[in-house]
Amino acid sequence: MNIYLLRHGESTDDIEDCYGGIADFPLTEAGKRTAEALAQKLSASKIEILYSSPYKRALETAKFISGSLRCELKVIPDLRERNSYGVLSGVKKEVAKQIFADVISGLKSKPGDYYAGESVIGDEPVVSFDARVKDAIGKVIGEATNTKTIGIVTHGNVTRSIYKHLLGVAGKVDLDLLAMTIIESTNGRLTIKSSEGVTIKN
Repeated sequence: MNIYLLRHGESTDDIEDCYGGIADFPLTEAGKRTAEALAQKLSASKIEILYSSPYKRALETAKFISGSLRCELKVIPDLRERNSYGVLSGVKKEVAKQIFADVISGLKSKPGDYYAGESVIGDEPVVSFDARVKDAIGKVIGEATNTKTIGIVTHGNVTRSIYKHLLGVAGKVDLDLLAMTIIESTNGRLTIKSSEGVTIKN
């Protein structure tokens, strides 16, 4: 089975400089245009089933792709982004500096950094998040076992978790919007065939 692992397009929190995570922001107009362009780019992918996070930015991206490819679209709640920011979720960063100064000043790294090992009040622990992602991917692959090619539209930290725990990539993963990784699944083993918009830093 081939798996197209796709990150969503630009969402309104990106241009409004807000903390995202579980805050459910939609795509911007630019995000919609680039998602539509990605859908055209995937025209020869032969994706039969597309699985998506329920959050608007991912689901809207997925709908452009499924509409273009005329493939089935299924929403998987556990493909949602990590609650990385806790009490900061949905808040503009400049405002957060003022009203959550104690929270932010107590961190050594940027709030919500997947690799930092730090916690923000109210966030989803990384260990629990990684277990959720592993379980979700396992269920998707199990359900699609007789399918040759599937797509998964999700988020940055979900992709980082997949790279670290399911693909065995040791370095830190930076992702562009609409980053794409093509993964081969054979007898329960996942390997990277190609990637675009993905940078690994050791």
